Amino acid sequence: MRLMVRPSRRDHTLRKAPMLKVRSGVAAVAALVFGLVLALSAPVSADTTAFWGYWQADGSHWAFAKTGPATAHPKDGAVEGWRFAKASGNTGTPPHARPDFTAVCGSAPAPAGSKRVAVVLDYGEPAEAPSGATPPAAKTACAIVAKDATGSDVLAKVARPQADKSGLICAIDAFGPCAKAAPAPSSSAAPAKHKRSAGSTALTIGVGLVLVLAAGGSMMAVRRRANQ
Repeated sequence: MRLMVRPSRRDHTLRKAPMLKVRSGVAAVAALVFGLVLALSAPVSADTTAFWGYWQADGSHWAFAKTGPATAHPKDGAVEGWRFAKASGNTGTPPHARPDFTAVCGSAPAPAGSKRVAVVLDYGEPAEAPSGATPPAAKTACAIVAKDATGSDVLAKVARPQADKSGLICAIDAFGPCAKAAPAPSSSAAPAKHKRSAGSTALTIGVGLVLVLAAGGSMMAVRRRANQ
């Protein structure tokens, strides 16, 4: 006659312990991988501390504009400047070149019904440029516009400004945090299927690692049961 000995609760708990450790280890690694996936797939934002500052000549020096270009009405002979840079105190950083109307527009009078405004465009330093962008060389231009033209009209006469949703100038000549690249030529649908973003690739790799780790943990648990 055989006696059936039922395992105690302590033995049952000891057998479950390795399994619980494996599962907790897999869960911890899965959480780590998931965090890495989120970090890799997160979009990289442009440098928001650098911006296009609007400047006006105050004699031979620059003064940060007191109003926006849409409401400013520069007079004939005025000099306006734009500089992409990080903030310096309560304002941005003025253009490198000093304002000099005659050097930009000369001494010829403006045509009837118009005015001349000298414009200095300074695209800033490479260290402050948006990610992946190289600042063009600074340039000057003489804008001949209508007498009632605003600062925005003057800028649009000599460059290609872009504004954000709030109306602020955020890119000039496709340089700035909101610069819109020229549309790429259309291609066939077949190659497009093979394109993957960095985020989707990272997500695929992360999911694959989680599945491999989970499978490894399950096999370890099965082996431990077989050896008991």
